[in-house]
Amino acid sequence: MPQKIDQQVLIHTLDLLRFEGSDNQYYEVKTAAGGFPETVRATICAFANTPGGGVLILGVDKNLGFEVVGVYDSKACQQLLVNYARNEFTIPVDISMTLLNVNNRKVVWAEIAEADKAMKPIKTKKGKQAFIRRYDGDFQLSEQEQEMFILARGPSIFDEDLIPGTDISELNKELKEAFIGHRKNLSSTLSKMSADEVLLRSGVLSPSGELTKAGLLTMGIYPQQFLPNYAIKASVQKKSKQTARIRAVNVRSFDGPIPSMLDDAVKWVSDNCDELTLDLPNGHVRNVKTYPPVVVRELIANSLIHRDLSPMSVIQTISLIIEDDRLVISNPGGLYGLHVNELGRTGSRTRNTRVADICQYLQTYDGMNVIEKLGSGIPKIIAELAELAMPEPVFIDGGIYFTVIVNSLISKNNRTREVDKVSGNVALILTALKDGAKSKAELQRITQLTYGQTKYAIEKLQAIGKMYVSNSVGA
Repeated sequence: MPQKIDQQVLIHTLDLLRFEGSDNQYYEVKTAAGGFPETVRATICAFANTPGGGVLILGVDKNLGFEVVGVYDSKACQQLLVNYARNEFTIPVDISMTLLNVNNRKVVWAEIAEADKAMKPIKTKKGKQAFIRRYDGDFQLSEQEQEMFILARGPSIFDEDLIPGTDISELNKELKEAFIGHRKNLSSTLSKMSADEVLLRSGVLSPSGELTKAGLLTMGIYPQQFLPNYAIKASVQKKSKQTARIRAVNVRSFDGPIPSMLDDAVKWVSDNCDELTLDLPNGHVRNVKTYPPVVVRELIANSLIHRDLSPMSVIQTISLIIEDDRLVISNPGGLYGLHVNELGRTGSRTRNTRVADICQYLQTYDGMNVIEKLGSGIPKIIAELAELAMPEPVFIDGGIYFTVIVNSLISKNNRTREVDKVSGNVALILTALKDGAKSKAELQRITQLTYGQTKYAIEKLQAIGKMYVSNSVGA
């Protein structure tokens, strides 16, 4: 059932943005009190290129605490929005609008639909620019990022690309022998083959003797000799108590084959975490890190295995950042074949099939498998966080990037005190949950919120520690 947009929905949404402190992935507000904003073109383009689309609200001033100031001319605003959506981009963009009145001030609520994947990236006719939504802003896509959209239209087979100048001598001997032994032990067919033939049949070597991209990344002595940016860039970012400036400390780069990067990055996060003694809901006591190692390991492994391996992503690394109260992991390439609400609740979709297959037979230097089996990581993460009464991670699919945010154990404990202060769409969802809603579809029906608003409100409740949201709400 379509959402009914009214004054109350607007008030709830602005309350949510005040709580957040800024625009976000799904909402952008602009004043439009003195005229039509020049930046509207970029915002419409960005939402059309971003999974889920978004909402543009004209007539609100974020610099005044998201105060309703009204638009200069409501009819002209709507006409210009329609004109922009129909005529300013390489293809028409779907847009629906509602005119709202708050204290005799007009506000235009415009919902921009996500464009068809086969047509992305949408570009402006003027300047031929393409934009994407990132957190609270619109960012112009580079030529390489635009190509990533185009390449994402088809099947992903970039992990099977051959790496010129490589051969079996570029493989780490220890990893290679362990992989061959593991494959032979688990396959009666492969057990009869030579070591080189096992590597060939497993997609590590090509018939010409060159390594595949999958083989080099998973077992190479030093893959970055050939693929310099297939690495992890890590930093601890601390906000100054005196100013709003953020400074990065303990900046690191993790390279080598995937098992080495995984081991080193997990250890680095652990070394930069506090250890706490926690009273669990089941009455037990447990010493835990502010970011649980099981969760960190699974999320970093996912970023290494599922990152975009297309030629257009060669300039991008995986980003690993520890902020004051959260861990942020971001890799090039959006979700492959899934929507964020399906993560952990449906079968796995693998961007890099060959990489994932090889990693199932590899172990890190601490004796743990890089991955257990496909599709098992997210449920394991959710179960671990649930045991610690921590919220689920927030997953953000940006189309050409994928970001995971994990709130620290400390921030969760602090934020649970704020749960009675929630308002807006978050409060609507919370009330519906208390009344017995059991699925996202029920929540949308009861609250009359859109899918995107429902999803965002659930993520907000998860971020402040309402754990029954995490495990009781299905698709």
